[in-house]
Amino acid sequence: MLTRLLNSKFKKDLSFSYITQAITVSFGFLQLFLINRYFGVATFGQLAIIMSTAGIFSSLLTAKSSEAVTRFFKREELKQNYENAKFVLLIGFSIDFITAMLLVALIYFASTFIATIFLKDIELQDEIVLYSFITFFGFLRGTLFGYLQSKEMFVNMNIVTMIESFMKIAMIISFIFIWNLTNLDDIIYSFLVASMASFSYTIYIFLTSYLKEFKNIKLQINKKLLKEYWSFNIKTFLSSSLKIGATNIDNLILGYYSNNETVGIYQTIKKFLSPLSFITAPFSSLMLPKLIGYYEKGEVEYFHKLIFNITIKIIVVSSAILFVFYSSLHILFNIQNIEYNNIIFISFLIASFQSLLSVLVWFGRIFYIMYNPTLPIYSNLLLSINSIWIPILLYKIDYFDDLIAICLGMLLSYFPSWLFTITVYLKFIRKNKINLIYYRSK
Repeated sequence: MLTRLLNSKFKKDLSFSYITQAITVSFGFLQLFLINRYFGVATFGQLAIIMSTAGIFSSLLTAKSSEAVTRFFKREELKQNYENAKFVLLIGFSIDFITAMLLVALIYFASTFIATIFLKDIELQDEIVLYSFITFFGFLRGTLFGYLQSKEMFVNMNIVTMIESFMKIAMIISFIFIWNLTNLDDIIYSFLVASMASFSYTIYIFLTSYLKEFKNIKLQINKKLLKEYWSFNIKTFLSSSLKIGATNIDNLILGYYSNNETVGIYQTIKKFLSPLSFITAPFSSLMLPKLIGYYEKGEVEYFHKLIFNITIKIIVVSSAILFVFYSSLHILFNIQNIEYNNIIFISFLIASFQSLLSVLVWFGRIFYIMYNPTLPIYSNLLLSINSIWIPILLYKIDYFDDLIAICLGMLLSYFPSWLFTITVYLKFIRKNKINLIYYRSK
């Protein structure tokens, strides 16, 4: 079955996706090296706290337009209801713009508090506001990416990611070696230019495809569809909003109880583990339209077989990557002018175990979208609560080093939610009387 699924187009999309992911990861590591070495790990820690703040507010306001648009646009296209499909895009764009504006306003009013409490420097409030515009353009891409994903234009999506990564590196290198500027706001300006460039290209490829198919399609308001879309969006919105405590809250907790340098080291560890998420990202995007098709047609056995086969391959590759990092960890830190020690090694070990658990449920988002969009609400609420009180408790106990405490706290926080996803999926498997393990694809 898996062999049949992996047609030439899918192989082309997957291969190109991994090539661009590899390039993006390489740019990410180069960016990490440049910032830590030339701007300093403390500056990287400040950047991490600002990015975390934007991430938290994004989780609070995001409507997950890419997921909603993918589901409803794809469904209406399959039914050849092109007027409805066009209306879905209008809904998505409207929500994206409103939430993006609210995001900038919210960050603006909270900037003084964040700069004082977490960054411990009131003068950095302008940098916080500046970064909000990067998130603004990210919000505006939600419906655009949902459309591209529905059309299976994965090559174009990966090019967008690659352009943004390249622009970040090009701007940072220019600030360091041409203009001799190594301040925090210089990094943020680099990110902003990259975000604007990638957004512009996304608009271009969207219009190129959209106008060919929908230029002569009349827009019709469908109240029933709007109600259905809104109902789905509310569920994903609540799920995402309840995840606010688990989205980058670790950097803020660490910034409050420790210092910017420790945050920078912690974020460096997380950055080293990012290739694991890049392994799953192409499958999570490429599989969404196909898995939706299997689920809507009631072919749940094919649905599970595909997930199982991909998961096995992901585990093998992830384990190999972790082995490489374990073998060269001291070199990676030393070349960034960060003193490597046992604290860093233990922290990396704990964080890598959490990343491996996350890889095992790469399909969770897709599964919940189709099976029951309300279930992540409970899972994310549990994760949010645990991600706040468990790390804080460890700091109050004052037994562990600051770096180890945050890594251990996040692992203990994540495990119950991970177990929840596994339990729900196994229940789904038993309910449909599907074999859990497949030794080969047919």
